[in-house]
Amino acid sequence: MVYEARQPQKFNYIMAGLCAALSLLGFVAAGVIPTESTRDGTYPLVGCAIIIGCLAVAAIFVRRALDTTAHLRIDANGIWSRQYSDATVPWDQIVAARVHKLRNQSIVSFHLKDPEAWPSKKAFTRATGSIDRAFGWGQMGINASFLTGGPRGVVNAVRHFGPDLLG
Repeated sequence: MVYEARQPQKFNYIMAGLCAALSLLGFVAAGVIPTESTRDGTYPLVGCAIIIGCLAVAAIFVRRALDTTAHLRIDANGIWSRQYSDATVPWDQIVAARVHKLRNQSIVSFHLKDPEAWPSKKAFTRATGSIDRAFGWGQMGINASFLTGGPRGVVNAVRHFGPDLLG
């Protein structure tokens, strides 16, 4: 069994559409679409800024939707997360796993035997590692909320390969 998670295409396309629709407010503010509120004057700079901002965010969502590569892979060799590291962390280097809920997001964190042997590729994550450990978080955190399969898929895959990791 190999578990691979990606960015959800449908969600990202819907978000891109909503951002593009929100750019209509920019056309209203610029005076391109006349309304009662623009009868006293228009704001072309504000309108252009809204249009550019909304379409830029829509482009980010489209780029995410078109990205079909795996962001997370869990298999017999271990765990690989594109957002964490280029290396696969083997199962014998993982001490424990925990699921943390923050508002509407679920982060699966993994406690590593030797965090220095498996450093994050992000400087910020490396710098905040000691703070995360003080609050009970692991060194390797994966936000599974917006991946295909969601948190349940990640937890089920971890239970399949490392049944004693989740307490």
